[in-house]
Amino acid sequence: MASSSEDLSRRSYAHRTAAPTPTERALTPSQSSPLSVSPKRTTPLPIQTIIQIPEDQVWGLRKEDLRNYFLALQVYALNPYPLGPLSPPPTSLDPKPSGPADLPALLKLPLELRRLVYTHLLPPPCSPPIRGPHPRQLQNYIHLSQPIPASLLRLNHQIRSEALPLLYGSPSQIVYIKIDYNVWGHKTRRSDLVLSSPLTSCIKNIHLSIHLGSEKRANRPVGETYARLQEVKKGIKKLDKWLSGADIQRMEISWQEPPQTFTWPQKKEVLDGLRALRAVSVLPGEINWGLDWNKGRRFRFEVEYFKELERGEQSD
Repeated sequence: MASSSEDLSRRSYAHRTAAPTPTERALTPSQSSPLSVSPKRTTPLPIQTIIQIPEDQVWGLRKEDLRNYFLALQVYALNPYPLGPLSPPPTSLDPKPSGPADLPALLKLPLELRRLVYTHLLPPPCSPPIRGPHPRQLQNYIHLSQPIPASLLRLNHQIRSEALPLLYGSPSQIVYIKIDYNVWGHKTRRSDLVLSSPLTSCIKNIHLSIHLGSEKRANRPVGETYARLQEVKKGIKKLDKWLSGADIQRMEISWQEPPQTFTWPQKKEVLDGLRALRAVSVLPGEINWGLDWNKGRRFRFEVEYFKELERGEQSD
């Protein structure tokens, strides 16, 4: 009986490890088969198209697209071949209408009237600010004092391109931006959305919140001060690049930090990174929840220093 059971086990093992038949080999996942589950691959763009991508769009590409384009350029560099004449990149993704009769009624109005319509469609300011998009260039979501009417942007590509700069750059629109030392949320929530420089250059008013921690005095992060300062400085550099070309009229700065952790020279070094924005007016927001715990000479916070960040106080 024992030998028969051993024979059965050997036969079952041999059955499990038998070489696959030609039909089975054809259906292995490594082969391209209708039954196999293979990752979806997109057709690579031509080299001419890749090298003509504008700089603004490069910053908004997904990591997967960046890898694919890099590999395509690498293959071309190893085996170059003559390219045809470069054609100018398309200015619009939507097909142009065949004639005035095909235009929406709004686009038949003069541009000046259309701009008035766009600004009148902007809702009144709301409190608290409504959450907006999370651009790839920034650490967190931006918040808007006036929500952007999404229904207007869905009408037409031309309407979208005309309305967005006005809606973001309205004198009553305040863009709330947070710079946080904790960038884990930024890395996990970051989207593929890109607000191009023609749009961000229209922003006039920002409210900037700098967050260095909220621990109490007994739990203040003494050993993490340098790392937190570096992350915040990186966030400010990204903000400077994101708003390059913007004519900032008003910048309000809120600040949050653990007590007796960061010295005034360290805070001043962080604030100096905002000089590149060249805001006309720099005002203090909520500083440490309005508490005056950092009154000492070493850990003080000089709100008066904000005036030195203004455009008029800087030497060109």
